[in-house]
Amino acid sequence: MSEHEDRPPARFVARPRTQEPEGPAASTRERRLAEVERLRSRFERAARDDVDAFRAPGSDAYDIGMLAVIHLADFVGRDLPSEVIAVLPQRDRDGLRATRNIAAHNYAGLDNTRLWETVTVHGPALLDLIEAELTRE
Repeated sequence: MSEHEDRPPARFVARPRTQEPEGPAASTRERRLAEVERLRSRFERAARDDVDAFRAPGSDAYDIGMLAVIHLADFVGRDLPSEVIAVLPQRDRDGLRATRNIAAHNYAGLDNTRLWETVTVHGPALLDLIEAELTRE
């Protein structure tokens, strides 16, 4: 028996939360703006190559894009104040929600063209609107 076989398997441990800036309003706004930047970075990484590379079997870019869409939809649905959500076009919110649900629950049913458009056009445009509203507060 090796040294590692004697130990029980390690348990998952969530990463610690980072220290937020002073003040509840500032910290919430800064946290939301940081999430916008994280999502923007994920969309950029997913779209870095052309659409053929994105659609290729086993594409990391495809996986990054799909997860970015899921995270953006959750961010919009759970973390943004109603004043920010109100400025996002209803059609875009509905499309994001539908694409997110297909990505999260029916991976094989996700239309590659729709996901590519969401990653390269619709997601970044929503992030621009969200950022503009968050910086106005």
